[in-house]
Amino acid sequence: MKNFGIILFLCFNYFSFSQSKTELYIEKYFYLAVQEMKEFKIPASITLSQGILESGNGESRLATEGKNHFGIKCHGWEGEEIYADDDELNECFRKYKKVEDSYRDHSLFLSKRGRYSFLFELDITDYKAWAKGLKKAGYATSPTYAEKLISLIERYNLQKFDVDINPIGDKQFFLSHNYGFPFFYGLGLTYIKEGKYLISTDVNSSFFFSSTSLAVGIHLWDNLYTKLSVNGIYHGFTEDNIYKFNYGVHPQLNYLLDTKNKKILINTGVIYSFEKIKDYSFIPSFSLTYLIN
Repeated sequence: MKNFGIILFLCFNYFSFSQSKTELYIEKYFYLAVQEMKEFKIPASITLSQGILESGNGESRLATEGKNHFGIKCHGWEGEEIYADDDELNECFRKYKKVEDSYRDHSLFLSKRGRYSFLFELDITDYKAWAKGLKKAGYATSPTYAEKLISLIERYNLQKFDVDINPIGDKQFFLSHNYGFPFFYGLGLTYIKEGKYLISTDVNSSFFFSSTSLAVGIHLWDNLYTKLSVNGIYHGFTEDNIYKFNYGVHPQLNYLLDTKNKKILINTGVIYSFEKIKDYSFIPSFSLTYLIN
């Protein structure tokens, strides 16, 4: 069990360090940008690129201490405040209790102020016009603000979230390939409505035993899901070495690694068999599920 924990730790660290801070920021907050787009008609690519730029990938003091990802100053604000140097020394910025509040306030800030009203006449997929419009309306003082947003959007393909207000990450069917322990390889189908739930069915096997499963999972937060499957387990670990069919349940935690080129579910859990398998009722599990459109 100790070795299993070490393997899990190393795998998470490998996938984390193989990505840039910006990619990790996108994975963590894209669903908030999409939610705001659906309600306020602000392109998710614009919201994400502003969040990346204004918060320094979520690592600025305003972002870490004030949960302020968009550099919005007080300007009539009646909530908590945080002070930082910007155009002038020790300026007042809005402070939020959680990042979600910052994203929502950004949407309200743009949609409720008259100087930004012309932006909402633009096509929601025209991120270049939106970026130039934000600069024209005076959102930031940097003369290259629009170019910086456009560069971020195109470098990380953020415009994919704007298409028909129904981004690639919203809901999809996937063919799944599974690799891990105790089942070395498996095939299945997975349906994900990101930020909501997932459903999957799989057939997995190893040299020792095989399993079929049907699972339902729900979103917890960020890219983390929890899932419970019902398993049929076929194995030969019996007293008379005759293969038999058992039933079990398999609670799991699932992390959705979603990058520009791939989607992977990192899964860890425990299989509980209603009849013991080689004197064990509980079997730890770890797997990587590659999701293919």
